[in-house]
Amino acid sequence: MLGFLKKFLPSKKTQSLSERDLNGRNNVGYPTMQLSREIDSLVKSKYSAAKHIINLYKDTLFFKWGPSVFNNKLSDEQLASLSGRNVQMVYLLLFRDMLRHIASFAKFKHFADDWPEQFAQELLDNCKMLSDSDDVDIAKKQDLFASTELYTVDNPIDPKHPETTEIPDWTVPLAELVMLKSDMIYHCHRPLMAAILKKSNKLK
Repeated sequence: MLGFLKKFLPSKKTQSLSERDLNGRNNVGYPTMQLSREIDSLVKSKYSAAKHIINLYKDTLFFKWGPSVFNNKLSDEQLASLSGRNVQMVYLLLFRDMLRHIASFAKFKHFADDWPEQFAQELLDNCKMLSDSDDVDIAKKQDLFASTELYTVDNPIDPKHPETTEIPDWTVPLAELVMLKSDMIYHCHRPLMAAILKKSNKLK
């Protein structure tokens, strides 16, 4: 399924997709591309000073690690029932947390103090993530989006024994939204944040 993000893009070749790839395209691919486009638009118009770090996080999570996890961990039935709005929300919450982390140690000229919150709110509104009347998870997502918690990423991951990593509680509700185990959320977010935090001096 790593290729499904490319399969639905305009192509001179008409490709026949399997049912799994169609579900991946519709429930992961399209929602991901919409969110990515909105991020790119806001970066271009308002947040170009943080472009490098934003693209590092977004491109890795949205188009490499995220698709790999969904493909490897979800059954055909789970992928078919996966909510694209939930995928967007989980990506947005992780993305916002990254912004909150970098805002805590780097000041960007002309950025408002609460720019991570403004950025996330515009993404939420532009993608209309909480607008579906039949969305059974709206209340849960509203609560998650309203949270001001900064996700802890202090627990190191032992690459030789990843199963021994202590997984923080904040991962649980996010994982539930997309039918994953909580360690998968942490194993995607924590390494990226560790790499980004090392680049803190370049953002000052």
